[in-house]
Amino acid sequence: MRKIASLLMALLLAAATFTACNNNGNETSNGDNSVASQPSSVSTEGESAVTSTEPDEPYTNGNGIYVTDFDKTKYEGKTINIIVRGEASAIYQSDDFIVGNTEYYGDNLINAVEKKNEVVEEEYGVTLNIIKDDNINSSVLLDLNSGTQLYDIIMPVLPQLANWAREGLLCDLTELENMHLDAPWYSQYANDAYSVANRLYFTTGDITILNKVNTISLLFNIDYATQLQLPNLYDLVKSGEWTYDKMMEFAKLATADTDGESGMTGEDNWGVLTTYADALSFYGCFGYNICSKDSNDLPYLTITDSDATTTLQNILTDMASKGTWCCYAQDFEQPIWVTSLEAFKQGRVLFRPSAFSATTKLRIAGTNFGILPMPKKDTNQDQYYAYCGTGETVGFAIPYNCSDPEFSAYMVEAISCESKNYLTPAYMEVNLKSKDAKNDEDLEMLEIIFNNIKYDIGEVYDFGKIKSVLYGMVQSGDSNIVSKLDSLKDSINSEIETLIDQYESRG
Repeated sequence: MRKIASLLMALLLAAATFTACNNNGNETSNGDNSVASQPSSVSTEGESAVTSTEPDEPYTNGNGIYVTDFDKTKYEGKTINIIVRGEASAIYQSDDFIVGNTEYYGDNLINAVEKKNEVVEEEYGVTLNIIKDDNINSSVLLDLNSGTQLYDIIMPVLPQLANWAREGLLCDLTELENMHLDAPWYSQYANDAYSVANRLYFTTGDITILNKVNTISLLFNIDYATQLQLPNLYDLVKSGEWTYDKMMEFAKLATADTDGESGMTGEDNWGVLTTYADALSFYGCFGYNICSKDSNDLPYLTITDSDATTTLQNILTDMASKGTWCCYAQDFEQPIWVTSLEAFKQGRVLFRPSAFSATTKLRIAGTNFGILPMPKKDTNQDQYYAYCGTGETVGFAIPYNCSDPEFSAYMVEAISCESKNYLTPAYMEVNLKSKDAKNDEDLEMLEIIFNNIKYDIGEVYDFGKIKSVLYGMVQSGDSNIVSKLDSLKDSINSEIETLIDQYESRG
């Protein structure tokens, strides 16, 4: 990991800069007085880390800071109208421009967001008009249908953007001169996954933290791992030997009937606290897709391939034998996400596949845990993957009827660039073990995870309602995926063909 030392130094420098300027002896409620007051380069989502200080390094200046090559006076005096998710979405609201989840993120992220906004407005001479809307989907659709042109950039969840893309309601980002899609502040994994016939109508990247909030990692309870005398799990990751079989071995060792009652319950000790949705997470983290792309950038079904089907059936079989290694959050009393998380806090669960929304909550609670990437299928897998479920994950798009698409593209680029300088490093620091004494190993794990956030066009379009199908199979203990896919294959292929026709019909 070439970037680890550089990133750690950047985060420490940012914290030191803010403390020197702002330390008045007072402490915030979470004890966090740090902020990314100066930009720091950070590698995320499949991008190579920036370590060179050569002035001609693409998209960076001579100090390794991300920059655009725009004429910053071009749109002086203009206002950019951006609609984002409102507070009703709770932890999944947009905190990218106005932080609503202050209790989770504290001053570190708040100050980074404010600094990013300030830099964009001052350097480009524009005004950011941020509309946090609890009914973002209906508000945008009304604007699209009425032609009122209220929004220059829209940022709902990715599946909604996918639906509007197929309906022809969004601009093709590949046709905009001010959009440089190879820039490191866009997710190249998302660009590759969501384009069809070389047209791309939506994507995601550093402009939002919600793609990271919803990315899956594997948390482990440090105290329980120590009690079980497990080997150093970080070393297993770094050696490439952190595999599904290893996780299962340790999970079975950790599972024990400890509550004095006959039979396994949520009060016992468990290897893995999982959910019905995690079969797809394991499948994706093993490097498999629901759909892949051919040489013409057209999607085709791959979950029915022999190797993929066998792998998925093995996952479903394991998940059906839950009493030996795992329990489900859905088996706990309501509210299940609170009561099940409590078992992990109490040290009765070794592993928990978790989106980073839960990771942040556990950091606040002071739970002694570490962060790992999801395991590889086996040691032959070339790298670790972090599968991103898109139900609550935000992307961006430009409405087809906006008044000036090139202005919108220009501002997406400027905001994304400064978000990579300020927002992403601040969010990474939020999820480190300690704001004062950083854990180098957790930082390295975050790099591995956020560098390899994986997207799947089959997941975002949910062909054949495949996500619900897999969820239901885990819930019922059904592992006969071959039969299920045989019954769905024709309808899924028909949906894919329809999507291709919709994209190709636009000329």
